[in-house]
Amino acid sequence: MKKTKKNMCGDKHLNPVLDTMGGRLWIMKNDDSKSHTRQATIDKCVLIQEAQGRGCLIPKTKRNERSPHEMETKDIAVTPRLDGRIVGGHKVNITDAPHQISLQTSSHICGGSLISKQWILTAAHCTEGRTPDRLKVRVGSSEYSKGGELIDVMEIVQHEKFNYSNVDYDYSLLKLAKEIEFDDTKQAVKLPETKDVAMDGTMCFVTGWGNTQNATESREWLRLAEVPIFNQEQCSDKYRKFGGVTDRMICAGYIEGGKDACQGDSGGPLVTEEGVLVGVVSWGYGCARPDFPGIYSRVSYVRDWIRTNTGV
Repeated sequence: MKKTKKNMCGDKHLNPVLDTMGGRLWIMKNDDSKSHTRQATIDKCVLIQEAQGRGCLIPKTKRNERSPHEMETKDIAVTPRLDGRIVGGHKVNITDAPHQISLQTSSHICGGSLISKQWILTAAHCTEGRTPDRLKVRVGSSEYSKGGELIDVMEIVQHEKFNYSNVDYDYSLLKLAKEIEFDDTKQAVKLPETKDVAMDGTMCFVTGWGNTQNATESREWLRLAEVPIFNQEQCSDKYRKFGGVTDRMICAGYIEGGKDACQGDSGGPLVTEEGVLVGVVSWGYGCARPDFPGIYSRVSYVRDWIRTNTGV
């Protein structure tokens, strides 16, 4: 993997990071430290999605041009982040989450959810700047690198209001090149209706492929963690310095930390115990940090948009 030092937000005092493959969002604080080790990068970054490679992704921009993907506060910048790790989760088989898919280019970049035999719901920041001919979807496998079925993508329907600066309207639909046959490893997830509201404390499952804190564990096997829906007002207050939480977002996690969305890839599912897809893994600050739950794109908000574009 080619490693390129880059400064975030054009500030020479910001900690350089490594340019990598993948698909997720990082938040990084100013840091005068000259330590650029992998651990320092992890400690300073927010990770929301597992992918190949290490470090943070900084979109390439023209010289002296600030990336439109960056949002600054006094000492914080939000940028795409593509690496991940599992905290507080455990291995599961694809039969436990048969709606889970792996979105791939040359390797895994994001998660997603089967919503019908031919349509996938994922995050817009996973498809931003990509074309269908460069994407494939692996379905029906507990491992993202093999098994199941690898299918071409024929169409991307990214939400027209997607805003990379604050990660709002982070939704994208993928149409597969062919319909799949459902079995115990491949099933469509249940979708909520527009009026449906996930109550505070509702237990949910988040799944995906990601690094664990144990270096001896493989990243290739599907993992799951349980997280409760977090109070929206409290969540928005905690994220106020990052721009807050919009109506298109829903928060899940523990006030004390310990489990978080970083066990799921960006674009991956947040599903209730009843099997209803309430969220799409989107962004957050830190990995399982106290006081900072993971932030997901609220599926019920775009239920009509999904129906209009897919017929589902």
